[in-house]
Amino acid sequence: MTATPGDSVFRFFLVSKVCLGVLGNSVLFLLYTYSSLCRPQLRKPIDIIFMHLTLVNALTLMFQSMPYMISSYGVPCFWDDTTCKAVLYLFRVTRGLSICTTTFLSAFQALTISPALSRWAWLKSRSTACILLSLLCFWTLNSIIYFHIINTVESNCNSTVPSQGFSHPYCQTNFGKQYSQSFVPSIVTRDGLFLVLMLSTSLYMVTLLYRHRRRARHLHSPSLASQLAPESRATHTILLLVSCFVFFYCTNNIVTVYSLYTPEKLSKSKAVTVMLSSGYPTLCPFLLLKNNRMVARGITFLSLRITQGKRV
Repeated sequence: MTATPGDSVFRFFLVSKVCLGVLGNSVLFLLYTYSSLCRPQLRKPIDIIFMHLTLVNALTLMFQSMPYMISSYGVPCFWDDTTCKAVLYLFRVTRGLSICTTTFLSAFQALTISPALSRWAWLKSRSTACILLSLLCFWTLNSIIYFHIINTVESNCNSTVPSQGFSHPYCQTNFGKQYSQSFVPSIVTRDGLFLVLMLSTSLYMVTLLYRHRRRARHLHSPSLASQLAPESRATHTILLLVSCFVFFYCTNNIVTVYSLYTPEKLSKSKAVTVMLSSGYPTLCPFLLLKNNRMVARGITFLSLRITQGKRV
């Protein structure tokens, strides 16, 4: 089957996004791991959350984009039911972990920059000790929620008629009434709760930053303005991450629902869905890199070496 110009463009952008996203998340994960193990003086509790987020993003990109990359080169269907169940289950779990980790990151940073005498002071002192337990709870929650997928996913290699529900090059998912009545509400409830918490903590951080900046201007105090500088940069990065996540999450859901209820138009919206669903995990590491101390020092070191080399 001859590839059309549109297929070639889709293949190029998909492969580019996956390579950049997996590489960026992997590099950042290794940097945080090295900093935690070999440079304990640079380690911060929030780095554990960053490590988890980059790991989840890399896994999401691989499990989500792998079948589309393979099929874009004209490889015929060869996945069996077991492969479909494993790949789609892991993709959904890691994608669910993305929203949980991003929300947790926003909440943790909100507690970090909150005043010592605020109403959240009692939770602020315990937040660091709850990081690993919270991440473990997120894995357990998403593993249970998406266990339903194992019962509904099958290979579409021998199917000639598209089924009602989500499908991709090698697999298809059919939601029966006995499953959708409990499965869909659980997904909507989880996403709704985490989105509300994510937006609430983000607005709280914006309010704190605005009050701090206004107080510094009112007192004309440079020391007060720089007092929260490192945390302010980290907060701006996290707010940018949240904005990026909400944008891709909302637009991807709109296109997904459109595809779900209009199977005859699925082929036209498939490329858009794939690109949107991989948008956040691809951009995330590059938004975090500018806030990484080791990366900043490395860039400064390279700049100095280049400048010295030109002088010589």
